[in-house]
Amino acid sequence: MTKIHSSVGAHRVALFALAGLTLFSATACQRTNPATPAEPTAAAPGAVASTPGALVAAPLAASEYFETLTEQAATATPAELDTIIAQAKVAAARDGHLLQSGPAGELALYLQVMDRARGSMARPDLAIASIEAFRLFVSAGDGTAAIPVQVSLLDYAGFRYAVDVSATPIRWDDAAVAADYAAARWAEIEPRISDVGLKGRFGASVVGLKTAVHAHDSADAGRRAKAELDLVDELETYFAPGPK
Repeated sequence: MTKIHSSVGAHRVALFALAGLTLFSATACQRTNPATPAEPTAAAPGAVASTPGALVAAPLAASEYFETLTEQAATATPAELDTIIAQAKVAAARDGHLLQSGPAGELALYLQVMDRARGSMARPDLAIASIEAFRLFVSAGDGTAAIPVQVSLLDYAGFRYAVDVSATPIRWDDAAVAADYAAARWAEIEPRISDVGLKGRFGASVVGLKTAVHAHDSADAGRRAKAELDLVDELETYFAPGPK
């Protein structure tokens, strides 16, 4: 998917710890399997696309590779994982200089976690580190993009919720935090949506995330996670410029 993002400011938070996950379910968090993005091109030696640390209006392409890795971490073969990870690293090396110093340091940490997780085939840890890298890149905007950053952070929250409710044991407390985070991001962009149907569906989806956690209903939580992620696609279409 093509994403256009803006800044997140104080909303940059990590919802999960890496410990405690023993199962990652593809059916709980994976939408229609996207095509793997085209292999990124590394920047030429000495080339600088923008001022280091500067905010950018266009999407950072690295985010797309980390989203793909998150979606395929549970089911890809080791060889496929190696290819996707390599692509993500090339994109991160190309775009990482655009991050502020704090996020850049976080990115380095998550790349290390990815390497360790791949070495031990700890698929949940790989997925979590990847979605955290995704969060860093989608947050590196200047607020002028057509698609609000909250849309991408709803994607982030949906993936993390899905990992929580797929864990053994299920991490209900952390899933509740993810649901609250999704609700907060939804509240920020809901006033900008005039499509009554879409507004109603997404609002109900956010409530559903909380309801499933409150009931400790793992099957419902998995369905709710998938529904929320599908609705994020609708939000992206809604905000994207051009004819609908």
